[in-house]
Amino acid sequence: MHSTRHMNFFKRATTSIIRRPGKTIILLLLVFILGSVIAGAISVEGAISNTDANLRRNMQPIVSIDFDDIEWNESIDWDNFDWENDPDPWFSRPSITPEEVRSIGRLPYVHFYDFVINSSLRSFDYERYTGDGMMSWGSGDHEPMWFDLRGTSATEMVQIDQGIIEMVQGNQFNQFNLEPGQETATALISREFAAVNDLSVGSRFTLYEFIHTVEESGDNWCWGSADCFDENERLFAQIGMEFEVIGIYEVPIDDEEDQWQRIDRSNLIFVPNWAIEDIQRRILNANLAAFEEAGVELPSWFAHAGDEDRETSVLPLFILEDPADIDDFKAAAASYLPSEFHYFIDMSSAFDDIASSMATMQNIANWILYVSIGATLLILSLLITLFLRDRRYEMGVYLALGEKKGKIISQILMEVLVTSFVAITLSVFVGNFISSQVSRNMLMNELQADNNDPNFGMMHRWGVFEQIGIPTNSMSVDEMIEAYDVSLTPAVIGMFYVIGLGAVVVSSLIPVIYVVTLNPKKVLM
Repeated sequence: MHSTRHMNFFKRATTSIIRRPGKTIILLLLVFILGSVIAGAISVEGAISNTDANLRRNMQPIVSIDFDDIEWNESIDWDNFDWENDPDPWFSRPSITPEEVRSIGRLPYVHFYDFVINSSLRSFDYERYTGDGMMSWGSGDHEPMWFDLRGTSATEMVQIDQGIIEMVQGNQFNQFNLEPGQETATALISREFAAVNDLSVGSRFTLYEFIHTVEESGDNWCWGSADCFDENERLFAQIGMEFEVIGIYEVPIDDEEDQWQRIDRSNLIFVPNWAIEDIQRRILNANLAAFEEAGVELPSWFAHAGDEDRETSVLPLFILEDPADIDDFKAAAASYLPSEFHYFIDMSSAFDDIASSMATMQNIANWILYVSIGATLLILSLLITLFLRDRRYEMGVYLALGEKKGKIISQILMEVLVTSFVAITLSVFVGNFISSQVSRNMLMNELQADNNDPNFGMMHRWGVFEQIGIPTNSMSVDEMIEAYDVSLTPAVIGMFYVIGLGAVVVSSLIPVIYVVTLNPKKVLM
């Protein structure tokens, strides 16, 4: 007995494990099963973190600013709005200015910035490229054709840098072209548009906006009639701008892009922002003159007339140094936003669908984790307590021989932890394998169900990036599944051991209390 008393508690623990194989196996299997469940839940958490990191790492670090129309609409008391006396809120909404864009662009996170102004002008002399045998659109009978202008203030256009268009002839804009005050604005047009209209580098073409006389109703828009453009009838002014072609681009073939999108991009005319600002200002002045001549009150869409800072709606574009900087950039630039309704938007919208599905799985994994930890605490506490009740006499002998309760507690913990460590080591791989198969199948089923929805991914095609000219097509189901990474990382393994062994230690607290309150005299009598 004397040798038993002074035997190292670690040696006593290992001897106890070996001499009680039945109980050791029961404990090992129980911890293995519970550990596998915990490991599976933690693996899903790690997979979501890994996948998010993979997606962001491969994401273009492009950020823009959008306006929350829904929140803005809810902020207005439409029921008590005075439509006769108050200006239409739609035309007095806050907008971001070029100077605000420049302030944000000076932040250290930004590698490159630009802002885009979109506009449209018309002409009777030129045609849109319509593709092979496709129907033309953009004008009615006896009306001029519409042409879309996309402005830039950058010598290195993001559309070229991102491979959205490729220069095939001539040059892109230089700093001289982008500075206001030029006699003739420069332009980049597509190879298809040039072929349809017999244009080449050095050619000049003029586009117009037609201002109609104002009727008594206050309407100066003319609908679908040849009289609209007859100088002797409704035409008040014809505002034109001449452009010189300095470069011709082509649109790379993209198998995932439908023909309509390709045709739209082939009809874009890239021009300096100052050119659009200039002609928009002249159009505004002509409209003001038309209303003044008719003696009719200005409509609400002139809410910003004369406010040069707010007349032009700009679409900002920021390319960051590193995709990992996006959240820090948003926090640093938030104070420059013109209203609480403006917010930053980045290319992560391209994988909103998998993010939504992963959020669902994360909620399920969290519940499984919480329930499994609770079950581990309860079941192991009861099991270890029952095992120790069978060893009351042994514990009583140790205490009667003068062994300190701390060493007995250490022995119990050692027995439990050694067995649990083996079980947890096995369960981390089994749990990860099972969760990998189950979670991947769940994710695929949910994404495929969403893919059957005709609106799947469409919200990403018509956002602010589309207006700028940068496609944000949502990822395919196969691409999303490929990005889903359930691999074990040191962080995931470390978290599992901390949670698993922590739950085992906490589960041993009740048995420890049992040992502390044990009275050796009562046990040995």
